[in-house]
Amino acid sequence: MTGLREPPKEEQPSRAVLRVFTLVLLAGIAGVVIYSAVINQRIGVTETLRLVDLERNVVEVEGIALNLYEDSQGQSGVVLLHDDEASGSLLTADLSTAIGDEYRRVRIDLPGFGLSDRMPETGPGHTVTEMADRVAEAIRQNFIQPVVILGVGFGGEVAAEVALVYPDLIAGVVLVDTDFEASPTLQESFALLPGVGTVATYTWETGGRLSEPAWAPYCDEGGWCPSVVQRDIRATLVRIQGTSQSLNAFRRTPTAALAGSNLGDIPALIAYVRSARGAAATGAVEFVRVQASDVLVFESDSFQAHLEDPATVIQAIEAVTP
Repeated sequence: MTGLREPPKEEQPSRAVLRVFTLVLLAGIAGVVIYSAVINQRIGVTETLRLVDLERNVVEVEGIALNLYEDSQGQSGVVLLHDDEASGSLLTADLSTAIGDEYRRVRIDLPGFGLSDRMPETGPGHTVTEMADRVAEAIRQNFIQPVVILGVGFGGEVAAEVALVYPDLIAGVVLVDTDFEASPTLQESFALLPGVGTVATYTWETGGRLSEPAWAPYCDEGGWCPSVVQRDIRATLVRIQGTSQSLNAFRRTPTAALAGSNLGDIPALIAYVRSARGAAATGAVEFVRVQASDVLVFESDSFQAHLEDPATVIQAIEAVTP
């Protein structure tokens, strides 16, 4: 006669949950590794265009070539700086056209963007301070009289820094949806992760499938949508060698936006254009108002005024033009 065996002990629920969680985590890590390998290979295959093979109009500043678009030869100078989008000045082209030929309109691709040189390493070159230094030198080489400087989003931070540090070059400042205290978006936060930052940048900001919604975020809501020509131009720009790596280096470098706390020291008149339906909150306007109490504020019932409501932006330019 054999003895009775004890029934097998049931596995503790907490251990079962832990095992499932571990398996899911390992599967997720494996998925990320595989996806990263695939995307890195794709970056190497797609980002093959060389800047030296493309037609540019450059100003050399401390070893970095900045690309300039000279759109007209009018009397008063207007310099347009774009937001932190890979295509650079592409999204200020229509605004420049709308401003008209009475102004001499020049669009500048910031370092690492558009047709300007790529900077794949993190460092001071990606900060607001050094970008402003380079933009100021480009203005000095191309204009005799002080100019109105207009910056969209991040370009507004650079524009403000130029006006602060080089007041002799600037006659007026226009900030369009610039938020000096903005937190990184979810997509930009992924770009900060070690090991997968460049992959995330490619996926959401340069050549990946999710990049178009990022540069035209309000298209489905009735806002600005890119034309076929604009899509084609951007598709070329994001194929330039080192684009994803350079933009990721920009994301990982503290921007050192010193102008944010010194707007009141800018001697030139400042105008702020806020797109009421867009991402720039009323707090962004209030911050500028606190810093520079005599700022002129223009409200636009749009998602992105520089793309959808150029008339309001032009009013701001006229208001600060001597």
